[in-house]
Amino acid sequence: MKPTPVKASRIILATQSTARCELMKKLSVTFETCVSGYHEDMNAYKSSWRLAQFLALGKARYVAKKFPSSLIIGADTFITCDGGKIGKPTSITDAKRIIRSMSGRVIGVYSGVAVVQTNSKGEVIQEEAQYALTRLHIKKMNAQEVDLLAYQKNALKISGAFSIEGEGGKMITKIDGDYDNVIGLPLFLLGPMLRRFGVMR
Repeated sequence: MKPTPVKASRIILATQSTARCELMKKLSVTFETCVSGYHEDMNAYKSSWRLAQFLALGKARYVAKKFPSSLIIGADTFITCDGGKIGKPTSITDAKRIIRSMSGRVIGVYSGVAVVQTNSKGEVIQEEAQYALTRLHIKKMNAQEVDLLAYQKNALKISGAFSIEGEGGKMITKIDGDYDNVIGLPLFLLGPMLRRFGVMR
């Protein structure tokens, strides 16, 4: 169902990701950021696309009450490999295990993106969620390359300890799908969503 445009005084991007913020700037809208603090339950849905939308909505809803008369954007990204879902690693050792499991495989990168609108009381009055899938073909990595990725500065803060930016991009042989989705904010979905909420023309 198409959202009914309602005047929103602020646009909030619920993230701590600088990469998502940089992507958001491409839409040429004024926005603020707020870390959601939302707990991501990777077992909430078996379906990857449903889970992506669920987590994105969860992040947006979690902070909605703090921002009356606003649009809150939530996004969540995770990796799938051989049918399993991969979130953020818990340690360097875990990061190495995850990276080795992706070596020489085709992995799926799912991003959910959600827009939640609040009224003057901070209550959610309408919302929309979408998802995108990009497939990455990963080269066969040696032990040195695995360590290189696992010890990156933000390895424990990103899904699969894998970022397409920097050294991670060197391990990709082919991309099937949207590049921005891999970074974590599929603008080709978000732009039209914001237009439906009356933000962009």
